Amino acid sequence: MTKICVLPNDALMSYYNKGEIKAGYYNPKNMFDEVHVLSLFDEEIEESKVQTMASSGKLKIHKLEKVDLSNYRSFEEKVIKIIEEIKPDVIRSYNPLVQGWLATKASKRLGIPLVVSLHTNYEQQRNFLKKEHKYFQFLKMTYASQKIEKFVLQNADVVVCVYQFIVSYAKKMDAKNVQVIYNRIDLNEFTPDCKKEFSSPRPTILSVGRLIEQKDHKYLIEAIKELDVNLLLIGDGPNYESLVQLIQHTNVSDRVKIIKRVPHEKLNGYYAASDIYAQPMKLLDGIPMPVLEAMASGLPVVMSKHDTIYSEIIDDAVVFVENDGKSFADAFKKILSNLQYKKELQKKSLETIKKISGEIMEQKEYELYQSLISK
Repeated sequence: MTKICVLPNDALMSYYNKGEIKAGYYNPKNMFDEVHVLSLFDEEIEESKVQTMASSGKLKIHKLEKVDLSNYRSFEEKVIKIIEEIKPDVIRSYNPLVQGWLATKASKRLGIPLVVSLHTNYEQQRNFLKKEHKYFQFLKMTYASQKIEKFVLQNADVVVCVYQFIVSYAKKMDAKNVQVIYNRIDLNEFTPDCKKEFSSPRPTILSVGRLIEQKDHKYLIEAIKELDVNLLLIGDGPNYESLVQLIQHTNVSDRVKIIKRVPHEKLNGYYAASDIYAQPMKLLDGIPMPVLEAMASGLPVVMSKHDTIYSEIIDDAVVFVENDGKSFADAFKKILSNLQYKKELQKKSLETIKKISGEIMEQKEYELYQSLISK
């Protein structure tokens, strides 16, 4: 009987509420008989509602109380005892912070292989917080860097980066076995041929994701002001109210809509009904999951330029622009006024996503686990 112990980045309840529960996410190719989730949060969801994340393996959630930078050391023995009782074949932490520290302590004590995921470049995040004068958050992340991150990444058997741009950070932290496995996209679920969720007489520009400062959705609102298009934003976050005010101020309320939440199983229909996917980003690199979903749906993708010191597999298929309203507007106009150009971008999106399909990434993850378990 094979088992995995998972320490997620957030409560599964949070993913469920955001419509982000994905079948088999913790159990690639159904290789584990049991999936044990150690939840370090105040509230958690019933196992039956998220069982699909473990595929046909048995899902068990072990709920601890809230663990953070102020108390994480006091949970060391408790977490190690739980993991010792589970007897997993491998431990997976979805960050190198508190979850990673506890996972690493258990891995070293019990001799169990450890895989740590990196979904962002924490050094970049610290620089952003400092530049934006968010000093309390900056100090918290600086503490984590000095006391936790390097310890975790140096001791992990494998560090999985979900984007290429994170690799340099992992290596700087002395990670010894770094692999890039992109976020899994199911090409049977996200396809140009799925049922459309809406129809519109105007072309629709779509953007999906958290409404946060690092994703400057205001530029999309500015971009469509003089265009005969609709803009659909799907997501919620701290910038919601300011974006609503900007929509009203720029007199585009009849052409801009924000939907706070869409169930994951219906999201593909919104991509299929749209004409262009847009992704503004401010001091943020990588490939947000919606960009990959949009490519799988055959959409042209317009995205803010990233740092030139690295490249991602999608680069040749994306229209990169400066992060401002005019640049996005110019890109939208070119695509919508030139059908041949739009078709070329659609073709590039579909060809590129096949190289990193969910099936290929799932196989890589499966082989990673097999290599650790068979040692």
